[in-house]
Amino acid sequence: MNNYISEYVNSFFEQPWWLNAVAPNSWKEILVKEDDKIIARWPLVKKTNGIGMPELTQYLGFWISDNKLNTDIYFNERKRIINLLLEQLPRNTSINIMLNPKVDYFLPLKWKHFIISPCISYRINDLTNIDTIFERFHKNVKRNIKNTCKQIVVKTIDDIELLLVLLEKTFNLQNRKYPISKDIIRNIYSSCKEYNAGKLLYAIDGDENVHSGCLFVYDKNVCYYLIQGSDPKFRSSGANSLLIWEGIKFASTVSKTFDFEGSNIEGIECFFRQFGGKPIVYYQIRKQNIVLELFELLKPRIKSLIGYKQ
Repeated sequence: MNNYISEYVNSFFEQPWWLNAVAPNSWKEILVKEDDKIIARWPLVKKTNGIGMPELTQYLGFWISDNKLNTDIYFNERKRIINLLLEQLPRNTSINIMLNPKVDYFLPLKWKHFIISPCISYRINDLTNIDTIFERFHKNVKRNIKNTCKQIVVKTIDDIELLLVLLEKTFNLQNRKYPISKDIIRNIYSSCKEYNAGKLLYAIDGDENVHSGCLFVYDKNVCYYLIQGSDPKFRSSGANSLLIWEGIKFASTVSKTFDFEGSNIEGIECFFRQFGGKPIVYYQIRKQNIVLELFELLKPRIKSLIGYKQ
């Protein structure tokens, strides 16, 4: 599909140019039209095990026209339109999607036997007063930032390869294989540059050592803390906190809201909370075909039989 800009989106994660970067030749869209006008759109990404989330994509749900939502005080239109979208989903296919936080009415999916699970991210919803935002940081975060900025500067450097090196070091420290496609990250950065939707920041000391780097992606509404990598040699330098602070300050010039993207890892979630953001709920929707569902039920038993240990 072409890299056109769609007006039928909740965020740029649903934009064709983003989907072409993270899921080239692997996505399609289903539409609901009335009087030749699009009133609902849902981009879907094909994965090896069904319909799912592409890499580094926080949310990917369905969009419904504001003209419908604003007059739908009894949710009748919402229900009807969602059912029209659901009718177009592939049959007997596993589905696992994170809905955009704007999608807050999901009962039609539940009635179609989707499993609905809440997830949490943290957001700073008002970026108009940077000083007020800083004052809301935990005292430890403020202290780290003040101390770190005496030794480290944050620079905009147009080099995604630096970030890839830092990510490699991060995963090596965790004794993990590189879980993200480097080419996908390169595609994301290239596309974000083309559509003025990305900011790449690095924290560097006086000896030109790169402590940490981060890619922020944004539109006029939300700036997302997308991906960050650090050199383990400098893990205690405070560079990550400083990078986030500089990212928030940048976000205040281009967006209304800063999204930390959340994490289910307790230590990371705790770190994000220290910046004073408010929790925001979004929903994961899941549905499995009967074969995969049976396999999931039997998987614990199979692991036990083969002696698998977590």
